[in-house]
Amino acid sequence: AIDPYDPTTYGYIELGTIIGAHGVHGLMKLTSITDFSQHRLCQPGIRHIKPLNRRSPREVHLVEGRPIGTEGATIGTEKNPTYLIRLETVDDREEALKMRGCVLYALEEEKVDELLEKDEYIVSDLVGLNVFLDENADDERQSGKGFEDLFIGNIRGVVMGSEMCAIPGLGQDLLEVVLPSPHGGQGEDLVLVPFVPEIVTSVDLDGRMVSITPPPGLLDLSYRREEKVRIKGLLPPVRDT
Repeated sequence: AIDPYDPTTYGYIELGTIIGAHGVHGLMKLTSITDFSQHRLCQPGIRHIKPLNRRSPREVHLVEGRPIGTEGATIGTEKNPTYLIRLETVDDREEALKMRGCVLYALEEEKVDELLEKDEYIVSDLVGLNVFLDENADDERQSGKGFEDLFIGNIRGVVMGSEMCAIPGLGQDLLEVVLPSPHGGQGEDLVLVPFVPEIVTSVDLDGRMVSITPPPGLLDLSYRREEKVRIKGLLPPVRDT
């Protein structure tokens, strides 16, 4: 669903947030949330920025960018490493201070597939894929089932391992899968599937599907997310006639 206040739902990839000025010549400090910081934040070119008081990002030109400290000391040692960036329209400290809180984006169509290693995927490419039990797995639970019977659900999102564990390398990414709900209503039944080769046996981006061999009981560990309905206004009271 498209959220007009969230650019990542209509074609943008969030790169990071400006947290302050650096020096007097327009440099700004930005906390990065992209896995491709060297490509997205250090190579000059067109980016998009969303000020706090605007709904949609506007086009800007990134002049330069670099990590604070040496590359080896910055990348991979912090959950959100900090970079110094300069935008074409920001020339002094006063203008840089005004940019605090602005969020920097790239267009989703600007792919970085050539930077991916084997078995690495971009989160936005995984969202929406159909999840099936692996029909080729040596598991009696799959034997004799038709293709429709193997359907599990759809990937709603990815929970990053770095968000679950503060120790680098110990957290495991999880696929958030929406299950067909027998309850109906406004909520969703979801299950978290560890994104490891032992469970996720194949990812077919062209075919829009993922095959899994979950251990016994994993799919029973579902939870329900209820939608909250906001009432932004009330009708005026009815006058007695």
